[in-house]
Amino acid sequence: MSRSRKASVASQAQGDETTTNRWASLTWEDVDRWAGNRSASRGRNYQRQGRIADLAVTEDGKLLASVMGTERYATTVWFEGKSARSPKIESKCTCPVGFDGCKHAVAVVLAYLDILAEGKEVPAARPDDRRWAKLSAEAAADDDEFGEAPGDEWDDNLDGKTEDELDDGFADEGDEYVERDKRLRRGRSISHASKGLGRQGAGKKPDKRRSRVDWNEKIRAHIREKGREELAEMACTLVNRFPDLRAEFQERIALAEGDVSRLVNQARRQLHTITAEVGWHNYWKGEGHTPDYTQLKRKFERLVDAGHHDEVVKLGEELIRWGIAQIEQSDDEGETATELSSCLPVVVSALARSSRLAPDKILYAIDADLQDEYDVLRDAADAVLNGKWTRADWSIVADRLAARLRKMPSGGDRDEFTRNYKRDRLSNWLLHALVRAGREDELLAVYETEARTTGSYQRLVEHLLHEGRLEDAQRWAREGIEKTQAKWPGIAEALREKLCELARRRKDWGVVAAHAAHDFVEHPSAPGFKELIAAAEKAKCEKQVRLAALKILESGQSPIQPSPERGGQCKIAIAPTWPLPVPDYLGPATESSATARGARGAPHSIPHPHYDVLLEMAIADKRPDDALHWYDKLAHLGRRSAAGVWGGYGHSYYADQVAAAIACSHPARALDIYRRELEANLKEAHISAYENCAAYLRKMRPIMKSVGREDEWTRLLADIRQNYRNRPRFMEILDSLEGRTILQTRTSRRSR
Repeated sequence: MSRSRKASVASQAQGDETTTNRWASLTWEDVDRWAGNRSASRGRNYQRQGRIADLAVTEDGKLLASVMGTERYATTVWFEGKSARSPKIESKCTCPVGFDGCKHAVAVVLAYLDILAEGKEVPAARPDDRRWAKLSAEAAADDDEFGEAPGDEWDDNLDGKTEDELDDGFADEGDEYVERDKRLRRGRSISHASKGLGRQGAGKKPDKRRSRVDWNEKIRAHIREKGREELAEMACTLVNRFPDLRAEFQERIALAEGDVSRLVNQARRQLHTITAEVGWHNYWKGEGHTPDYTQLKRKFERLVDAGHHDEVVKLGEELIRWGIAQIEQSDDEGETATELSSCLPVVVSALARSSRLAPDKILYAIDADLQDEYDVLRDAADAVLNGKWTRADWSIVADRLAARLRKMPSGGDRDEFTRNYKRDRLSNWLLHALVRAGREDELLAVYETEARTTGSYQRLVEHLLHEGRLEDAQRWAREGIEKTQAKWPGIAEALREKLCELARRRKDWGVVAAHAAHDFVEHPSAPGFKELIAAAEKAKCEKQVRLAALKILESGQSPIQPSPERGGQCKIAIAPTWPLPVPDYLGPATESSATARGARGAPHSIPHPHYDVLLEMAIADKRPDDALHWYDKLAHLGRRSAAGVWGGYGHSYYADQVAAAIACSHPARALDIYRRELEANLKEAHISAYENCAAYLRKMRPIMKSVGREDEWTRLLADIRQNYRNRPRFMEILDSLEGRTILQTRTSRRSR
């Protein structure tokens, strides 16, 4: 057969710049970088299942094939650029994914390499092959006749496809489409570039497309050419043909005749109907429903244009109430909220021109915000609240909000949390209104009253700190800790942080260090240790604190211990050598923590060392001897933890970090650690374990080379290949480790 009809079998000479040799030089790492791990895995499955048909190659090395998925897809793959050392692969497919490394493209490449491994010839791709035309048509679909990119169509195609069901469980359903979806935004440039593929032989002329602007001009010109009677007849025809246009004319006529109530009632019925619909989406299947507010918005706009602003404002109140309830029931990612919010600018515009007084307009926006738990109305409310209102307007608003607050229940509710939440939101608006009204002298009374009513001490303390009233801030923070510790410990902890901030302002470094010690005792960690030592240096007691902190880590014994007393009370016992103060407001946290630890069971109530923290510190400080010491201690403690003595991180969690840290100073121990982790992963038969094994082997190789044991590494790898040769995916990963090409791997397997 002639050279134009057949592609010769690849030459294996290194450095040959032919395209065939570029295919032959591909490794699994190249394929993973191009298509991603999941598509590469699925492409392997497709190739093994024999789904590729009619594979052909062009003279310049482009692959063309048919792949059987949900449908029969046309797929082409080619190299971009000239370099053989860093090949860049591109692809185009008629499947929903379409481009940039779908599983069908991967399967085509692997099928081609299999043919090369067999020493067979690949038929030449004909310029008039119909598959080029199909690929070109897919590329052309990226432009519609009006010059708009059909993004929605692409998204729709990505959902609801059942081809994953054909993958026989080799990968999680839908994962490839998720992976491909990240590349869609840059894929159109590839799609446009690939349009030329089909024009090698199809002989199609470029389509003459008009933009939307061009069409608008043509439509205007067409209308202007019509006479009056002809236009009237055309309008009547269109009104009868299109219900939306008929409704438009009916609304215009009703308003012109002064029949406003008819349109208002229509809008109200439509509002109730649309807000009763529940928005939902199943994004995996591409199914769902989003309520459409387009017609309701149009009715609102029609009423506003006709000057009926008050009616729209009243309808807006119903829209907000029922719309928020609808969002609460919907199960989507904000599509329903977006539709609802499209109507709000019309309502805001109507409110601005309505007959309501200025304070009523402000309260309208505040009430909308108070109903909104989803930040749907924030932009609309801000558009009103940021208007040019006078201090007198805001003063009236403040008085009305204060009256509402006095009427709200202040206690005795079964749902105390909800009551406090609602009061806090309302009082926040009251405080804002007082500021806008210039009545700042009334703020403190509100802050203090609400702190004792709802536990909002943090807000009060922040205000006092802002005002520079440090003594008052400290007094209220202490009261807040006492009042909230049992019921709302999160508030109490936030107030302790405020007291620490206050001590830092005063440069009371002993108290600042006491806070750092409190946090470290509660939650020992390497960052906490550094923070404690830094604070202790400023407090001039770094040496004593360091020794105590290290003792906590090494033995679990703290210088600050809860001391049970009669009657179930628990006080704090402080070691005489502890140099830092223990403020009384830090005591309750320590006592409650001790009680909580005891309640969880005996193993956790026994003080235990924190070798994991000491190990992290040794690694960070580049102290390999200490790192190995604490690693061994942690391994021993881990064996005890199996008996329920301790439940922290085990030594295996730190194996990689420790081995890397001691590789130069203790190479033999580093190799032992890597070997142990390697053997543990060899017992598992899944891809992540295979990749872990390759990673450990890769790390072991330079260490073995440095101590003259490189031959041992080679034997180890050969033994693993022999013992696990029945795991083809593992063998492929090991091929990548050794730098073997895919073609070399497949050729060697066939030779066996």
